[in-house]
Amino acid sequence: LKAKIEIPNCKNVPAVEKTIKLHPSSHVAKLQILSMGGQKAIRIKHQDEIEWIAGDTMHNLIFQMYDEGDREIIITPALAEKIKVNWTPKINRDHLVQGLLPDVKVPTTVKDVRYCHVSFHDDHGSLESSFTVRPIPDEPKRLKCRLKGLNTVQMGEELQSEIELMVTDQYGNQIETLTSSCIDLLGISGTGLDKNYLKITWQENTQAMNVKGIKFSPVPPGSKELCFAWREFSDYIRVNLTAGPPAKLVLVDWPGLEEPVSVINGKELQKPLIVQICDEWDNPSTEPNVKITLVKDSSLKITPPNQSHKTNGNGRVNFGVFAVSAPRGEHVLQFKSSYNKRTLESPVVKLNILPDPEKPVRIIVKYDQDAVFTAGGTFTEFIVSIVSEDDKIIRNLRPEDISMKMWKGQSSGSRPPVTATTLNCSKIDKEGFFYFREKIIPDRTGKYSIQFIFDKTVALFSQQIGINVVASRPVKILPDPQPATPAVSNVQNIASRTLVKSLCFRIVDEHHNNTGTDLDGKLIARIKSCSKENTEIPLFHGNVSTIEFPINQGSAEITNLVLAENSPGRDSTEYVIEFEPVLPTIFRGSLKSYCLLFMFYNDFKKQQQMAELTKERDQLTQSIVAYRHLFDAASQLTNEIKCHAEEANAKEEHLRNELKNHQITVPETNKMQSIQIILKQKMSQRESIIKQPRRRCMLCNYPDIKPDILGKIAHLAEVEDEDAARVISWHLASDMDCVVTTTTEAARCVFDETQGQQQVLPLDSIYKNTIPDWNRALPHFHNGKNFFKPVGNPVFARELLHFPENAKQCRLVFGMLLRDTIILDDLDAANHYRKEVVKVTYCPTLLTREGDRIRSNGKFGGHQNKAPPVDRLRGMVFGAPLPKSYSDICVQIDLLQQYYSAAVKADQVNQELDLHVESLSTPEMKQKKHELDEQEKNLKLIEQKLGMTPSRGTDFSSEQSKFDMESTPVPTKRMRREGTKKAFSSEEWVSASLKKQLLTQSPTSDTNGSLRKRKA
Repeated sequence: LKAKIEIPNCKNVPAVEKTIKLHPSSHVAKLQILSMGGQKAIRIKHQDEIEWIAGDTMHNLIFQMYDEGDREIIITPALAEKIKVNWTPKINRDHLVQGLLPDVKVPTTVKDVRYCHVSFHDDHGSLESSFTVRPIPDEPKRLKCRLKGLNTVQMGEELQSEIELMVTDQYGNQIETLTSSCIDLLGISGTGLDKNYLKITWQENTQAMNVKGIKFSPVPPGSKELCFAWREFSDYIRVNLTAGPPAKLVLVDWPGLEEPVSVINGKELQKPLIVQICDEWDNPSTEPNVKITLVKDSSLKITPPNQSHKTNGNGRVNFGVFAVSAPRGEHVLQFKSSYNKRTLESPVVKLNILPDPEKPVRIIVKYDQDAVFTAGGTFTEFIVSIVSEDDKIIRNLRPEDISMKMWKGQSSGSRPPVTATTLNCSKIDKEGFFYFREKIIPDRTGKYSIQFIFDKTVALFSQQIGINVVASRPVKILPDPQPATPAVSNVQNIASRTLVKSLCFRIVDEHHNNTGTDLDGKLIARIKSCSKENTEIPLFHGNVSTIEFPINQGSAEITNLVLAENSPGRDSTEYVIEFEPVLPTIFRGSLKSYCLLFMFYNDFKKQQQMAELTKERDQLTQSIVAYRHLFDAASQLTNEIKCHAEEANAKEEHLRNELKNHQITVPETNKMQSIQIILKQKMSQRESIIKQPRRRCMLCNYPDIKPDILGKIAHLAEVEDEDAARVISWHLASDMDCVVTTTTEAARCVFDETQGQQQVLPLDSIYKNTIPDWNRALPHFHNGKNFFKPVGNPVFARELLHFPENAKQCRLVFGMLLRDTIILDDLDAANHYRKEVVKVTYCPTLLTREGDRIRSNGKFGGHQNKAPPVDRLRGMVFGAPLPKSYSDICVQIDLLQQYYSAAVKADQVNQELDLHVESLSTPEMKQKKHELDEQEKNLKLIEQKLGMTPSRGTDFSSEQSKFDMESTPVPTKRMRREGTKKAFSSEEWVSASLKKQLLTQSPTSDTNGSLRKRKA
C-alpha cells in the first residue's frame, strides 16, 4: 500500500509519500456454515431460507472459520468455547472442535419457522451467521375432517353444515399438491347414511374436498359416526341425529293396542297413560309445550276428569292412571294434538269394560211366593243374595251389612219409611246366600211391605215385596166396641132393665183380627152368677133364660137385650151375660165365649146411683190399664236398652281384643278420632300395595265374561314365584289363550262368536276320573315313607297356583293340564330325582326354576325343552298375586270398620240408656206413679161400694184394653221408645170428669185411643 500524507491548508508544505506493506493477520475473520449432502457440501449463506420436511432433523451441519487471508483456521478447544448456537442450550464441544454443529429439529407444522443463529466472540471482534428453516409437508399420512357448522340433523332432513376434508402429513400439515381428481378416491360410509344425496366437490383455493347432502335413512336417533376414507387413510366425525318433525302420538309401554284392553268398570287402568310425540318413524321427539287432548266416547267416564296437558322438555305427557266407568262393552279413547297446522293422533285405545265382580248392583230375593202369611205366625224362609255387575253372587260378605225392613202399607218411594221394623239375618253360607228364617209375622192383618237393604259403602235396595197378612183360625168372639158395665134393675121401666141397647160381636183369632167371614151360626146369650152360692139367676124379657142371635159372615148384631120385669135376682149382686157362639162347622166350645159383667138391683134409685158409680169405675179402670201399659212399656224398654247396651259393649270389647291380636291398639282418649286416623293410614297402605308394580298377565281376557264363561286360562291362576311363573307359563303356552266354560253350550257360543278362531274348553266334557288327587303326595314318598331324600326342593306345580275365584273349577282345569308335573331348582336336581323315582314308580314331567324341562318319557335338552326369558313370552305369563300383607291389611281394615261401628253404636245405646233412666226419674213420671196409686185406691173404694170383687172388673176391662192396644202391628223398639216418650205427656192422659169427682190429672177414658196413636 502507498500512503500520501499532506496538510490540506498548507500547500507550501510538501506532501510526504510512504510505501506500506500489509500482511493478513491470523485472527478469525470469516464464519461459514455448510450442510453435507452425501459427499457434497452445500453452503448456507447468511440469512438463507431452507425448506425442510416438517418434523425431520437437519443432520451434518458443519462450520468453517477463516482468517483475513482466507486461510482456514484450525478450531481449537479454546476457539470452540467461543462459538454459540440458538437452537439448543447444550453443545457438544468435541463436535465443535471437529467442525460439527448440533442437529436442527425441524418444526412439525409448516407455520412454525425455525430461526437458527451461529455466533463467534473473542477479543478481536465477533462473527455471526444465521439461516431460517421453513417446514414443508411430508408425504400424505392422514385424512382430516372438519365440520363447518352445527352437527345436528333431523331425521329425513339434510345436514345444513358442510364437511371439509384435507389430506395431511403425519403432523397435520395440509398436502397442497393434490388435484381435483383426488375426490374420485374419497369414500363415505355410516349407519343409515343415504348416499343418494351426497355431493362431493374440490375447492382449489383451499386444496380441500367439501361434502354436502348428509342425510339418513330411518334409523334410531342418536350420535351417528360417519367414516371418510381416501386411499388408505380415514377419519371420522360424529353427527347428532334427532327425530324428524312431529308426525304422530305414541303411547309409551302400551304394546298390542290392536286388541282391546280389558278393565273392570270403576277400576283403574293397569298402567299410566304416557303420550310421546314421535316422528313418522316412531322416533321420540323432544318438542316441548305441545298441547295434547284426550278424546273419548261420551259414555266413557274417566277419573280424574278429562283435561289437556302440554308436553315437557322430552316431548312427553303423563296423564296418569285413570279410573274408567262405562257400560259393559267396548269403548275407545284417543289422544290428539295440533302441530304446525297438522293434526297428530295416537293409536286408538280400545277398552273392553268388564263388570266389576265386587260391586253390588242388585239384590235377589227368593221365597215361597205361594206361602200364606198368617197373623202372628212365622214367615217363610227368605234367601237373599247380592249380585255384582258380572251377574255373579258376591261371596264373603258380612251378615251385618244386610237387613230386612218391614212396614204396614206401601211406601210411596223406593225406600222404606224410617218407622219400618228391622230384622237381621239368621244365617249366611260360603256361597253368599243370606237366610232370613223364623221371622215373626205381624199379628195384625192387612197389607205389608218387605224390602231388603245391603248397606256397606253405598246402600242397595231390593224390590219391595208386598204381602197380605191374613187372620189365623177363629178362637173367640168379642164385642166391638167394648161395652160399659151395665147396672140394671127389675122395675117396670124398660130403660132400667136394658142390658145391651146395641152391640156388634165379631169372631176373631188369637190376635183379635176379624176372621170367620165364611162362618154362619147363632150366638146364645145366657145369664150366669158370679158366685156358686147364688142360685137366683135373672131372666131375659119374656122370662127366658137364653136368647139366640144369628151370626152371619162371622158377626152378630145384639139389639135391645132386656131383663124381664120383676126378674128374679139378688139385690146388689154381680152377674155376667155369657155370649156363646154356636157354629155348625166348628166343634161347640172350641170358640171362647164372651162374658159381659153387669150389676143387678131391686131398687130403682139405688140402681141409678150404682149406674153412675159403674160408669166411673169403667173410666177409672181404663185409666189404670193405660198407666200400667205405660209403666210396663217403660220397664220393658229399659230392659231392652240395657240388653242392647251390654251387647254393644261386649262386641266393642271383643273387637278391641281382636285388634290387639293384630298389633293395633286404639287409645281410649279421642277413641273415634284415633280409629279414623288409623283406618285412613291402613287404607293408604292398602292402596300403595295395590299400586305397587307386580307381574301381570298382558294377554287380553275374553271380552264377554258371563257366569258360564270363566275366562282365559292365563287369567284363572296367579303364581307368586317369578321363576316358577315363567316356566309354568311356558309349559302351558299352547293353552294360555284357551277360554274355559262351564258348559259345552257356552263353549259353542264362544266358538261361533269368534268364527272358530278361539280355542275353548268346556268343563262338562272333562273325564274327571283321570284327574289326579290334588292332595296326592310326591312320588318319592312311596308306601308311606320316603324312598330317597330328594334335592332341589321338589313340589307339585299345581301347588304353586293361587286361584282368585272359581277355585273348584280351576282345580279341575289345572289338574287336567298339569297333572302331576313337579318343579325343582335346577336340571341336576331334576335328573337325580327322575333317576331315583323311576326305580319305584312312574315319573311325571319335571320342570326347573331355571327353565329346563324333562318330559315324562325322560327326554330333555334342546330349545324345545328350554323356557325363553319372560320378555319373549309376549305377556302370556301368569300374574303375581297380591302380597300376604294385603290380606292382612284388609282384615285389619275390616276389624277397624267393625270396631268403629260398634263403638258408635255402644256410645249411642249408652247415651240412650242414660237419657231413658233420667226420663223415668223426672217429676212428671213420679207424678204419674202417684196418680196410678191414687186411682187404684179409688177403684178399690168404688168396687167396695158396688159390692164387686176387687180387681175382677179390672180384668174384664183389661182384656178389651189389650184388644185396643193390639189393634195395630207389633211396634218396633224405636216406635216403643217414641211412644213411651210421648206417653209421658200428661195432657193426653187427663179426664175432665174424674178431675172433678175423683182425682187430679188422671188418665181419661180415651186412653185406648191415645195408645193406638202411640203404637201406630
